[in-house]
Amino acid sequence: MAQVLFGIDFGACNLKCVRLNDKKISGVRLHTKDDGSFHAPNAICYSKTKDGTIQKVIGQAALNKGAFEPENLIVGLKRKLEQRDWRQFIPALNREVTAPEVVEDIFKRIYEIAKGNLSKGDVACAMVTVPIIFTKSQRQMIAKAASNAGFKVDGVINEAFAAIFSAKSLNDSFNVVFDFGGSTLDVSIVKVTGNEVHELAAAGLHLGGLDIDRDILNKILKPKYETILNAAWDIVNRDDFQMSFAQSLKEAIYADDYNDETCAVGIAARKDFDKIILSRAEIDELLEREGYAEKINALLDELFDALAEHDECFDKSDVTKVWALGGSLRIPYFRTLLENYFGAELFAANAYDFEDVEDFLNGLENKYLAVAGGAANFLKQRGQVTTINAIPYRVSFALGEKIYPGLSKNSPAGFETMYKPLKVSELEEEAWKIELYQSFEDEASFEDSAYLASVQLDSTLYNEDETPLLRLKMMRDGRLRLRVSVQRTIDGEPDLILLEQHFLRLED
Repeated sequence: MAQVLFGIDFGACNLKCVRLNDKKISGVRLHTKDDGSFHAPNAICYSKTKDGTIQKVIGQAALNKGAFEPENLIVGLKRKLEQRDWRQFIPALNREVTAPEVVEDIFKRIYEIAKGNLSKGDVACAMVTVPIIFTKSQRQMIAKAASNAGFKVDGVINEAFAAIFSAKSLNDSFNVVFDFGGSTLDVSIVKVTGNEVHELAAAGLHLGGLDIDRDILNKILKPKYETILNAAWDIVNRDDFQMSFAQSLKEAIYADDYNDETCAVGIAARKDFDKIILSRAEIDELLEREGYAEKINALLDELFDALAEHDECFDKSDVTKVWALGGSLRIPYFRTLLENYFGAELFAANAYDFEDVEDFLNGLENKYLAVAGGAANFLKQRGQVTTINAIPYRVSFALGEKIYPGLSKNSPAGFETMYKPLKVSELEEEAWKIELYQSFEDEASFEDSAYLASVQLDSTLYNEDETPLLRLKMMRDGRLRLRVSVQRTIDGEPDLILLEQHFLRLED
């Protein structure tokens, strides 16, 4: 029985899968479109056939079907995974589907295709990549979905970290991995010394291709072509379809073989419409106006400042390689931004040429397989290298419509937050439930945070005329844990009486 290794990049916009055995590494085609590409749109359409059978179609075929039955189409799933309890009613199924269910359906289709690359008795071992901002529960959800689909899941790792292993060999180096994909921007600073790979710092933003698509749709196309688009939306009045339309325009204008400055595409299913025109200049102006450069530069500055605060003898001038990954890097605006930040010579010499990656991938034409290929190679090498991870995300808590400051995952054992007074009336409104969120911002918001877990309080312990106090504490007793405790107050001052406490494991 042979083990065949698969790296799966479960991207917000695209799915990518790489197969690795003792002989060679190769991309797995997840669709039948013969265009030389190995990626497929991360979309699924539940379509009912004439005999009542439900077809679960992924990739470009899902988008094609979804143009005519958008109510059965699901796209942008990674963002939905970050919500507490996302659901969508699917008419073809006559019921709601949940995020875990949809993810499992997609992985089942990937596994069916991957099985075509296996001999009888082979075991499909998989390493799956996710954004840095994904919480432990979301990683477990992804792993469970892939496992239920048929893969032997050996782990779930960060996309940016996986990319390091797409190099044929790991030489001593200081690396910045800039992974700008569909739903998140992930940046990792990684030091390689001998067989030790140390992720010194990492951070993520809810900023990606989907945000660009939304801005193109709402701030360029709708104001410019209001009459034409309103007529089209009368037929397909679905946000998913409208976003897919904006995405198709963006991808066409930045296609590798497209040299013009403008692009036009027709509206699917409506041949009688004039063509919609979009230019690169319009997109550049939009990105500048919406502050994309400012946000990205601030994120990079914060990472290097964080290293300085932790006495790491490492700054921007020590970077030896910049890894620029993700479909959003097709837009020259962002490549220019990185050139300006790190220096044109360093960036031009070491980034976006993918020579190491293409060498490792045995000449595969699709350079965007770096993350999936790195995941497969990490799975192969994991017993030969030591990895150290110290991602400093923050855990905050929410009550009602507000998220309150929490503490860093890297806080020392025993570190506690200040007491946060709670109103019994607010607790009653929220059914005595406190939600915990993960983010990389000191002042978190729901927009840039990912749902982590919920703590259910016991309502019988509280009196209406008192103000209980909530506190978070970092614990380390062999494993990293977070303690959520609530204490009673007497005359407005903390009392020693502990009303209740709950523990949340932050890592395995």
